[in-house]
Amino acid sequence: MKILKDAIGLSPLFFIGLLLVFNRPFVGLSLFSYRIGEFLIAAGFGLAIATVLIFIINKRYLFFFESNSTKIYFSLIVVSFFISIFIIYDTNIFDKYIYRISSYIWTTSYIFAGAFLLNNQDLLRKYKSVLLPLFLFVPIAHYLMSTGYYPNFIIDFFKINSDKFEFTKASDIMISILVANLLNYKLTVSKYFKFSYMIFSFALLSPLLLLMSRGSFLSIFVFFLMSVFYFKTYILENIKKAIYMSIFSLIVLVLSIYNVNGVDYSFNVNFGGNIINAESEDDLSLSSNLEKIVKKDQQRNAFLSLYIQDGRIMSVDQTTNWRLDIWQDVIEDMNKKNLTISGYGYNEIIPVMTDPSAPGRLGRDGLNEHVHNYFINIFARGGIFQLTLFILFHVSIVLYWNRKYLNYTILIYMIPSLICASLDMSMEGVQYPIVYYLFLGYLLSTHQKSKIINF
Repeated sequence: MKILKDAIGLSPLFFIGLLLVFNRPFVGLSLFSYRIGEFLIAAGFGLAIATVLIFIINKRYLFFFESNSTKIYFSLIVVSFFISIFIIYDTNIFDKYIYRISSYIWTTSYIFAGAFLLNNQDLLRKYKSVLLPLFLFVPIAHYLMSTGYYPNFIIDFFKINSDKFEFTKASDIMISILVANLLNYKLTVSKYFKFSYMIFSFALLSPLLLLMSRGSFLSIFVFFLMSVFYFKTYILENIKKAIYMSIFSLIVLVLSIYNVNGVDYSFNVNFGGNIINAESEDDLSLSSNLEKIVKKDQQRNAFLSLYIQDGRIMSVDQTTNWRLDIWQDVIEDMNKKNLTISGYGYNEIIPVMTDPSAPGRLGRDGLNEHVHNYFINIFARGGIFQLTLFILFHVSIVLYWNRKYLNYTILIYMIPSLICASLDMSMEGVQYPIVYYLFLGYLLSTHQKSKIINF
């Protein structure tokens, strides 16, 4: 009976593990003719409504989540959605589409689920010898599966049973690195092991992320810099150990660069009629291999090669320019239609995505509705009012953390995650925001017993 109780207590963490490992194919599995992802959004919707009602009727029942300002802003976000569909726009509330495209609201409620279900740090410590190795292996598994070692039986299983099979996206790999390292920071006693795994995971996976997505690479690079900053005292006190591990990680980095450059990521991408082809070539020099990785992802010439032309921000990199074009079109179109305050609402695809003067925005299959930016998406759907509420929601978490713990260490998780979401469609999906908010709730509810930075 005790084991069963412990298993139930650990089930949310196990669920996070499934989302981290199998990502989009997992949420595409069907149960009773509905996908797991649809169940998760429906559960998030129910949790959001319940949280708001409980907060209004008797907020004592939300004792496990102490920040009242965060709960207030969340409640206002939910209210803003209903104002949009009931008052501002004539919306069919029985249309499943409105709940799908508003998923960025409902997944936010998982922060409360994480705070409630994952607040037993003693239970995690009890089973850390099993849990921690599994989570520490997840980023390594992603590296192997993304470099040609994805098991065929898993591919076949998801092709048969899921609505869609796709290889793990860079954003999902990135957040798996964050979760693994932060669990390691909280559960492991050895400072050397914390430092070693952090620098090793960065060395191993950064070339892969650099190839797959610059946004994800930037996110994990920021996490690496923040971690090194917090490790500075340990590094200065253990110079030899730090040097030995750095040399080892440098070797891992070099080998990873060669390995990743040898993976065939050739593909064609259509950006407004322009076909971009990426192909790999063999070369023995480290500098050449690194240069190819930098250029390989859609032949990017520079990461932040921005300039101003005709009053618009442009980039010589076609992918970056494609996204900048969408974001600026959203802002200009909303301003022209006087929708800056209210947003487009939830009845239809964001208009600029179907702009005939900019073909290709919906993708080859015509299903891409994403603007690839968390904050632009919020602004487009709910206007400046809802965007302000979301910003205040996140700021309130940071301020609460600082008031209670007198530091800003929660930012080591929030900043990289939100950078990634600002340059990608990750928060517009299912698995990434649910993992982000569940784990954020866990960090908020357990820091008293187990600090993130304790080295």
